[in-house]
Amino acid sequence: MRVGAQSPAAYLRTPEPRQVDWHQLEYYAFIHFGHNTFTNEEWGRSQSTPDVFNPTNLDTDQWAEEFSKAGFKGMILTAKHHDGMALWNTTTTAYKIENSVWAANRTAQRLETDVVRLAAASAKKYGLRFGVYLSPWDMHRDPAMPKPHLVGTIYDEPQIFGDSNPGDYNEFYSQQLTELVTMKHHDGSQIDLFEIWLDGASGSSTRQTFAWTMFRDIIRKHQPGALMWGHQGVDARWVGNEEGYSLETNWHTINSTQDDARLSEDALMLGVRDGLYWTPAESDARIRDGWFWHSDEHPKSGEALMEMYLETVGRSVTLLLDVPPNTQGLIEKEDIESLRRFRDLRESFLEQALLHPETNVTASSIRGNNEGLYGPEKVLDGNPTTYWTMDDGQLTGWVEIDLGRVCSIEGFVTQEHIALGQRIGGYSFDALVDGGFKTVVNGTSLGYKRIDTLSSGLKTSRIRFRVTQSNAVPLVQSIQVLGGMC
Repeated sequence: MRVGAQSPAAYLRTPEPRQVDWHQLEYYAFIHFGHNTFTNEEWGRSQSTPDVFNPTNLDTDQWAEEFSKAGFKGMILTAKHHDGMALWNTTTTAYKIENSVWAANRTAQRLETDVVRLAAASAKKYGLRFGVYLSPWDMHRDPAMPKPHLVGTIYDEPQIFGDSNPGDYNEFYSQQLTELVTMKHHDGSQIDLFEIWLDGASGSSTRQTFAWTMFRDIIRKHQPGALMWGHQGVDARWVGNEEGYSLETNWHTINSTQDDARLSEDALMLGVRDGLYWTPAESDARIRDGWFWHSDEHPKSGEALMEMYLETVGRSVTLLLDVPPNTQGLIEKEDIESLRRFRDLRESFLEQALLHPETNVTASSIRGNNEGLYGPEKVLDGNPTTYWTMDDGQLTGWVEIDLGRVCSIEGFVTQEHIALGQRIGGYSFDALVDGGFKTVVNGTSLGYKRIDTLSSGLKTSRIRFRVTQSNAVPLVQSIQVLGGMC
């Protein structure tokens, strides 16, 4: 076989299989639910007793069903937020909803009281992936946080958070983490987690050095397919803001790990080209102003959510959208209406696909002249394992698409074959207008997926996609042209 027909070598850092799987989820739901839902707080500083937790009509099936209808691929639940109150029946603390009057009443009716297990079962029922959030900071165990409501109660527990305090908080946290990653459904099957969120926020002056290596080892042992989210990894990083947007240039790699000094928000948004670690960005954003439900707040419109989608998923960043249940334990009707409007807008835009496997495509060159393996038609076959590419050393090139008729174009969806690394640093779309090609899109980093929209309708019969800069021979997995009125 000629050298030019051999498979391209991987380029620098490549994603682990669990990361490739996670990229493909694209958007999923965040569920902030617990102590704060009932105290009208965000961080639970009141340190109320578990009796404050009292959903009057808890229905995790409703959550999962509505998320599924909205097109989400998964949901992540706050098993323990900063307040420290556990939503599962942990053995590590008395500060858990199992000790509430609500739980006692549920038990008397022979109903499940473990909200994490309930949510996991609902996710499975409706075909959603399931994940958990476990806050490393625990103000319930932090001596710097006042707890007047708990003095003299069984919840007045040892203050072990902090390097200088007695007790081992890392061991405590490891026990909680182990309980969650080994949790089983009622039929005895493992609850599989697709993502575990280890939030780095803290509102305390207490210094606690976290045993990240220990936490990672626990996750890898029991949930090897789970993506571990942290400020900067190890598997995915924060995008640098909580508003649902990313920069137009975004690299999937960085040069720092969770054990290093914290990166700035700007550094997290941009990433590092050809970085040392595959640590792609995730955008955690909210449908309302707060993370937890508050009666005086209202959801963003479907249009605003669509814009958020284009500025995250459309820029190769996954979107984790928080949709909090109310004090009944239900997703609000107006939130559901916004989600459905978002779904309709998204689907109506993306379903305007003009290209199909039989569309006529040509390319500037083909690797080893092997059309069967690397021809331009591979960008249309819908197969995530195939791609168009050229011979090693060719860093620029083009694919030309003949629509066969004049159509009104509204946008483009393009994917790089990231399983072998992120290579492309410049690309363009040209359209045939008045007998000549006119550039209508100029992009920088490509990565997992780019959605480029046009500000006004463009009529054309031919499209040319050009790689204008790449650090290794480019691998283009998919191209789609969106539009109508052909």
